[in-house]
Amino acid sequence: MASTTQTQNSTGTMESLKNALGNNQMASKATGFAKQRPWATAALAGVVGVALLNTLRGKGSARG
Repeated sequence: MASTTQTQNSTGTMESLKNALGNNQMASKATGFAKQRPWATAALAGVVGVALLNTLRGKGSARG
């Protein structure tokens, strides 16, 4: 029963997020760019992902 409630909550959250971003001009421009240039979008996501991993690398380890 808990998983059903969790599924309904996450579905409701996604729907409200889509409604909030649906009227946003920047989100529609980004979606259009991603549809027109899928390889460029994948490359950009990869670069951002690597940059994020590099910023998180080494956090929590003691440096001496």
